[in-house]
Amino acid sequence: MTVDTAAESLARLVAERVDHRFKGLPPDADGLTVGELAAQRRNLFTGGFATPVLALSAERLEHNLKLMETYADRHGLAFAPHGKTSMAPQLFHRQIEHGAWGITLAVPHQVRVARAFGIRRVFLANELVDPAALRWVSAQLDADPDFRFVCYVDSLRGWS
Repeated sequence: MTVDTAAESLARLVAERVDHRFKGLPPDADGLTVGELAAQRRNLFTGGFATPVLALSAERLEHNLKLMETYADRHGLAFAPHGKTSMAPQLFHRQIEHGAWGITLAVPHQVRVARAFGIRRVFLANELVDPAALRWVSAQLDADPDFRFVCYVDSLRGWS
């Protein structure tokens, strides 16, 4: 996936209509686009959101991204922050822009989300043993020479 395609995917996300699939969003937001809801700048506590809701401070996020980048550069580290909690493609891209090698995910469907939004390097913090997921990852690797995929292998028996 090219960077342009990733940007297009993010733009489509903003145009997505809110419905029951959107965890934590106010029920009265159904039918609005994600962008329209964001533009309303509703209060997290009084705007109808349901828990759990991930909330970030823009100022603290920027501070932490810069701190992460500086620390990794200073110590010559490659890192792949966890994306499984936020599942926020915009945050994935911000982390990569600040020097992350890639994104760590927990299960194959999360890898599919990351790939849909142009993430080229993924660390799956589990074994990959599901035949359908193995075929999908293999096809991704064959189709995109820039895609890098790393996962755990607990044993040769578990791998074969």
